[in-house]
Amino acid sequence: MKIDLEIVRTMLKKALGFNSFVASFIKDIQEDKSHPTAGITKDGLLLYNPEFVDQFVTCKEDLFSLIFHELLHPMFGHFIYNCGLIENIAADVIINAVISCVYYKNSAYGNFFKKTHQPCGLDGIMRPDSELSKSRYFKVYEQLYLNHQNQDSMTTGELIQTLKILTDTENLSSVLLVGSHSMNSDAHNLSREILAKIAEELKRMSMDITSHNPAYFKNLIGFLVEAFQTHLSIKKVLLQKFSTKRKIDKFKELFHDRRSCISPIPVNPSKRDLVLIASGFYPAYFHNKLNKPIEENKGLAIYLDVSGSVIDYLPKIIGILKNLRKEITKIFLFSNKVEETSFESLLKGRIKTTYGTDFNCVAKSILEKNIDKAVIITDGYACMALDLKNRLKELHLQTLAILFDRINTCPDFAQFGDVMRLEDVCN
Repeated sequence: MKIDLEIVRTMLKKALGFNSFVASFIKDIQEDKSHPTAGITKDGLLLYNPEFVDQFVTCKEDLFSLIFHELLHPMFGHFIYNCGLIENIAADVIINAVISCVYYKNSAYGNFFKKTHQPCGLDGIMRPDSELSKSRYFKVYEQLYLNHQNQDSMTTGELIQTLKILTDTENLSSVLLVGSHSMNSDAHNLSREILAKIAEELKRMSMDITSHNPAYFKNLIGFLVEAFQTHLSIKKVLLQKFSTKRKIDKFKELFHDRRSCISPIPVNPSKRDLVLIASGFYPAYFHNKLNKPIEENKGLAIYLDVSGSVIDYLPKIIGILKNLRKEITKIFLFSNKVEETSFESLLKGRIKTTYGTDFNCVAKSILEKNIDKAVIITDGYACMALDLKNRLKELHLQTLAILFDRINTCPDFAQFGDVMRLEDVCN
């Protein structure tokens, strides 16, 4: 099939709407035999391997699946980049199922993936209409394609762990991965702003598709929402309330310094000048009161729960926190003890944990560092000793507890400040 800019833009506008940002973002198309399949650069250049396209892309629905697969890749980037082959396979499994089922009209129910993958074995969960009823992969396939409304939903982390068990004896290198899968990939280099716009557009389209039947493809929509949320960011206006001088990052606090300025023009005259004017005397110079904006570097004492119970949630949380990489240099990780680590190390997945959890280590760290304000990101499943609570009260500690699991309360930190859900503090 011939591919040109007009065909691609027309196809995307039909799928996403006439004013589609994604359609306008793609500005040019080029053949690239060095690329295994296809990719989109940060400048909107769509690259594709002509041999791959000639073999597998025979209609507009196939082209939609190929391009949409590449668009969804950076949405799952926190799982697939700089990770192992299992993580990459899991991301492709989800993306292929989403395109085949959620965008079934545009993809002709995953026609493209039926050509790139076989209907049995590990390949079978990478495509619809597979023959897996007696396979060890059937339960995974059922979660993705058979749409039982009463099924418990699965997270991307849970799928990765399941595949690690099921593929123990498999030859994983034989599985075809579509799109970009390396840290230096085109999709990985898309800016944060571009990714946020793509995520918002795809999220809106997904919600429109499923609005008439909320239970339809419940698991797949759950995967999508999980991925889209990682391209949001915690509201910085909210975090500014918890900045502290006890820790210096590049997190800037903006405030106004009120100063007097002498000027022949009455911009904001003082009371003395107003009295003189009222008495009939016009001053040669006015003592204007001006508010001068000043920025001051402060810090955020962020304590992130890395206990065993939250491991599956960490990719999502790290995806959201990465938007603070320019402001935050250090972060505190806690399980049964607190480990201070660089923010860059966290984003690379370097985590130290005891796999247990308690809030005592957080309290001791706050007391030791004499921190007056702190942000606690946790699933809430922990407790704190009474004597430590009393000592924190004496410190007049202010906290923001951000919960990311199913629990809605955190009594141990509620007495020191607000307790909010992660989705409620994101833009």
